[in-house]
Amino acid sequence: MTKREAAEIIDRNYDCLEKSLIYSLHEKSKFSEKRFREFYDSVMCLAEDAKANGSSTETAMKITWVYQHILKEFIYHFDKNDLSVLKKFPKNYNDYTERLDYAMDAYFRGIFVNDELFELTFRRNK
Repeated sequence: MTKREAAEIIDRNYDCLEKSLIYSLHEKSKFSEKRFREFYDSVMCLAEDAKANGSSTETAMKITWVYQHILKEFIYHFDKNDLSVLKKFPKNYNDYTERLDYAMDAYFRGIFVNDELFELTFRRNK
């Protein structure tokens, strides 16, 4: 994945456009493994670039906004007073939140951990 592709994925999520994780969660009430991995890969790509070249305030703001909204959608899923129930919500959702936290640490703190150490494993598309 190129830096430009990664930035486009972040923008799509930030703008809640079709073919984004945020769109799937918010508009379709559906968890998408594909879109989750796409978002994760894009943050990791931008984290590698940020470590080498410095981070962008605008990109950091967008990543943070998307991260917060993903977590909120997960919380709403469990809220009995909220009508939002996500289809295809993973039983191992904690593994997904762990990955999100890791991606945030990689972007903001430059901390990278071997992907094989996680319970949720998948190969990133570089």
